[in-house]
Amino acid sequence: MLKSLLPALLWASIILLLSAHPQMGVPHPIWVIQPDKIAHAGAYALLAFLLHYGFRQPLMPVVLGTVYGICIEFMQQAFFYGRQLDVFDMVANLVGCLLGVWFFSRFAHLLPFLRK
Repeated sequence: MLKSLLPALLWASIILLLSAHPQMGVPHPIWVIQPDKIAHAGAYALLAFLLHYGFRQPLMPVVLGTVYGICIEFMQQAFFYGRQLDVFDMVANLVGCLLGVWFFSRFAHLLPFLRK
């Protein structure tokens, strides 16, 4: 099982490193979909996709990915200079996890290296 989760663990490490980097961006109105929210959704979609390969049941990647994202948001608030907790990032992470599981359920059979 660890071998099948290794790509997800590596990607989770990359997410953590990127999340620790000081934020560089221009404030946007709240009603505009911000580029960083799309980046969050994409990063967590890939994380959930990779977790789904390891767990196979769809609920676990959504729960683990979302909880991981929430933990990182709190870590940003507490430990990372120039970063702050953002509830909308948490929502984008959840949406990304749901998309990742959906993509896995629809397209994993087309990728021969994902077959066990």
